[in-house]
Amino acid sequence: MPLKILLIFVLLMPVLADAEGPPLVGIDSNLYPYQSQVDNDTDLTFVTNARLPARFSYFSFVNFRGATTGDDFEFSRSEQTFRWGISEKLPLDLSYQAVLIDGSGNDFTQLGISWRVHNTPGLSDLFRRINLIYRITFQLKRFGSADDKVWQTEQYFGMKFPGLSDRLYLSGFIDQTFDQVGPDALPENPVVAEVQAGFRLWKNFYGVAEYRVNDFRLGNENNLAVGIEYKHAWR
Repeated sequence: MPLKILLIFVLLMPVLADAEGPPLVGIDSNLYPYQSQVDNDTDLTFVTNARLPARFSYFSFVNFRGATTGDDFEFSRSEQTFRWGISEKLPLDLSYQAVLIDGSGNDFTQLGISWRVHNTPGLSDLFRRINLIYRITFQLKRFGSADDKVWQTEQYFGMKFPGLSDRLYLSGFIDQTFDQVGPDALPENPVVAEVQAGFRLWKNFYGVAEYRVNDFRLGNENNLAVGIEYKHAWR
């Protein structure tokens, strides 16, 4: 694990310990031994969510490749995101995100604002009835990158189906980049998206299937990954 990521976790621990009452902390780990088209795509992922004091929250993921293919096991990408709720009454968060990418000179940070659509007055009852959460984040300013005019939208959704099965869930994200300078073959506003269906098999273990789209992976934009997920939460 890169030193930068480890440092973030170390700095986070005292904040968690000083929370008023035990915060919600959740971890997911995913292993994908099957990939349909792209052998060197992410096959091991660790995800952390934490609810912190004073309307702060933390989200991160760390991706690796080569865990199941026999190739060199290596770090691929990580995002570390801190959010702060502007108000108890407004479904808006200020966002700070550190993006760490394999290779030299690829890391950058972003500042933005996030809208929790499912917590919006007038919409929250509808989202609660259909068991859907939906968030959109506008990453408006980028630092540490040659393309400092680049900005992004990040959309996330999660849905459960209690009327069908309490073991089933659907989640995913769509990240779209604007004003990106790249090869001529790169779409004007490239998209990275994933949709994951999971089914709880036994206790905290899930079978998962994940469809991936990555416009930056020219010639291999689409991929299907199938594997096992482990989830655990502390309160």
